[in-house]
Parts: sequence; structure tokens; C-alpha cells
Amino acid sequence: MKWMRRVFRIVCATALAVLVLTCAIVQFQQNLLRWRAERLMADMHRIRLYQSNWADAQSLMHRWGEWGHYDGQCTPEACLYQIVLGSPGSRGGQWVDWLARHNGFKAYSLLGGRHAGLVATFTVKDGAIWRETAGISVGDERIGRWYGDDFPLTLMIEAKSRQRLTRSSDDWWIMGTDEQLAAHPFYKAGRPGGCEINCEEAVITYSTRTPPSEIERLSSFDLSCLTRLIPCTELGQLLPAAREWRLYEEQDLEWKQADEDRRKPCDIPLWAIARDSSYVLAVKGISEQFKDVIGAPLGSSSQTQQSSPTYKKEEATVKIDEILKGTSPWSTSSIVTALPYSGSGYFGESVTEQLAEHLRPGQRYIVFPIDDDHKGQRLTKDSEISLDRCGVQEDTPEVRRELEKGFAQNDNLRRSELR
Repeated sequence: MKWMRRVFRIVCATALAVLVLTCAIVQFQQNLLRWRAERLMADMHRIRLYQSNWADAQSLMHRWGEWGHYDGQCTPEACLYQIVLGSPGSRGGQWVDWLARHNGFKAYSLLGGRHAGLVATFTVKDGAIWRETAGISVGDERIGRWYGDDFPLTLMIEAKSRQRLTRSSDDWWIMGTDEQLAAHPFYKAGRPGGCEINCEEAVITYSTRTPPSEIERLSSFDLSCLTRLIPCTELGQLLPAAREWRLYEEQDLEWKQADEDRRKPCDIPLWAIARDSSYVLAVKGISEQFKDVIGAPLGSSSQTQQSSPTYKKEEATVKIDEILKGTSPWSTSSIVTALPYSGSGYFGESVTEQLAEHLRPGQRYIVFPIDDDHKGQRLTKDSEISLDRCGVQEDTPEVRRELEKGFAQNDNLRRSELR
């Protein structure tokens, strides 16, 4: 019996030693990942778009070459470089698949492990760094919001730079509404649909001309989420800046806030509208007419059917004097039908009239047409000029100066060149 007790103590001691050793290895790996991630983000925050040069890019490639790669050629003229850091198993493999089938990752999480990854990219164009992106994801098998551990919670954040903050067919992964630009004209923040039950995701898109301190704030991830004992469960824990956006506090909060903002006069800075517009035209009003538009149904009961108020829709005829930005489908001196913003007709007649924008005969205006991506069809020389909220400005020297400020923030690098 003595030898059996001795064997039992040896087995228990060995199992405990293996457990302690495994826990120490997991903690070492997580802290090593955090250490590397902190240094990578510090390097990314030192980038100054359009100012950091090819030598700066080469320094980053040399420092992170073990975790970095690029496709095709990488030259001072054009290079897209990506750096990927991840927890063990993030790159897949046979042993990873085996662990997943046998609940190995739950045991890994119990020891303090996280499913975590950090991806950073920068794009070189004409000898300088023109774009940057940083994305992070952190998941924990120990927690879930629905049906317990069957749906572990994952937090994901992407912060990226773009010369324009308008969603297009060339770059559609831009979340957030234009109305946000009234409060912070250098960036938009939003969340995609479908990521609600077992994940939270934020997408931040900021202008390439954003002040460096603001870029750092928008991409300063709290990397303690990789190692803390109690896991992070909200976006605001992983990115402190995300707390003010309240992306998951209420269903469709972003669109409700946008609806409230559209009840007010346009207060988006003019330079930001010019920066983000595909086309900017100078026009002269020739004629106008108004048509009554019956309000859309809002709901019905057995006795009555409610509709939003009837409102007036303006159809104006304008002459295009100048094409100030973009390759316009309309040519100079052409006569075109234009549809200025009517106030939407959902806020009551008095509010609608207050918000409506007009193109009066004999007056000169700057207009920002809705482009092909928003109309859902290709624009031609025969297309009407559709104008959204903030789409009409008086043509004055002050307005022209603001336009130039916005135009100066654009460059010629398309999203398709970043792939």
C-alpha cells in the first residue's frame, strides 16, 4: 500500500507540475504577443502619412520581417506591406484542427489563453507612406452571450486611413454616416450588420490628413485585453475611444442618430463635403417647378392608414458652368435637370420647408451630385443631377476657398491598388 500511495503522490505531483508548466507557457506566450503588439503599434503610430519615406518603410520591414510579407514587387514606387501577429494556432494547421475538434481551445482559455491577432499594413506610393491600417481581434472560449460557451465572444476593431470617407464600389467597407462628420470631420465610425450575438466589431475610417494625435487615439488598442485575468467583453475596453460611439448600446442607434441629425440644417464642414465628393460642379439656375409628393405609409389599423405628410419636390433646370472636381458625366455648358434635397418629407411640413434646399433661377451655386455608387446605376450625360442633404451651396469666394481646402486632401491612389 505504501508504494501505491507513493506512486499516487508522484502522479499527482507530475500532473500538477505539467499543469503549472503549461499555464506558465500559455502566460508567457500571451505576454510575449502583447509585448510585440505594443511595439508594433508604437511603430505604426510613428508613421506620418505622406511624410514618412521609403527609408522609414524599409526600417519597418527590417524590424518586422519575420512577421511581414508583401505580394508581387515592393519598390519605392508601389508597395503594400502587411505584418501579422497572432496567438498560437492563429495560422491554422493540423494540430490546430485537432485541438478545435477536442475542445482544446477551451482548456487553453482556462489557462489564460486568448484567440488574438493583430494585423498592421502600410502602403508606399512614390517614395512615401500614403496609407496605413491596424486591425485587432480578441476572443475567449470561456465567455459567450448566447447558449453559454457554444458562442464565444470575439471583439474586432479595424482602423484605417482613406483619402475620402465615402463608401463606393471601389471601397465599400466604410462604416458610419455622413452626419457624423458634423461632430468629427476627420473620421467615421460604425459597425457592420450581423455581428451582434457572439461578436462586436467596429470599423473606423479616418482621413489621411487627420492630425497624428487623433490617429493615435483612434487606434490605441488596450492590449491588456490579451493578458488580463478577467477578459474584455466590450469594444470600449479594447479601444477606449469607442466608448463615445455607443455602437452596441441600442439596436440601430447609428441610424436613429443620423435621422435626428437630418432634422437640423447642414453643419458638416464644407471642406469635408468637398473632400468626400466624387463630383463638384458650379451651376446656374435656369428654372424651377414643384411637384407634390404623397407621403409614404407609416402604418395602418383596421380603420385608418397613416402616412407621412405630403411634401413638395423641386425639379430645377440648371446650366453647368464649371466642373470643379471629378470626371463628370455632364459636360460644361450642358443643360441638366437637378433635384435638390427636399427635406425628406418625414419630419412635418414646417420642418421639411426649413430643411429643403433650392436652386433658384438666375442664381449661381456649387452642387455635390450623388455619384454612381449611391444611385445604383451608371450616370450618363442624360442623367438627372440628384442632390442629397448638404448638396447645394451658394457660389461665393468663401465657399470656393473651402472647396480648395477639401480638394487638397485628395490623392490619386485608388482602393484597388491596395489589394
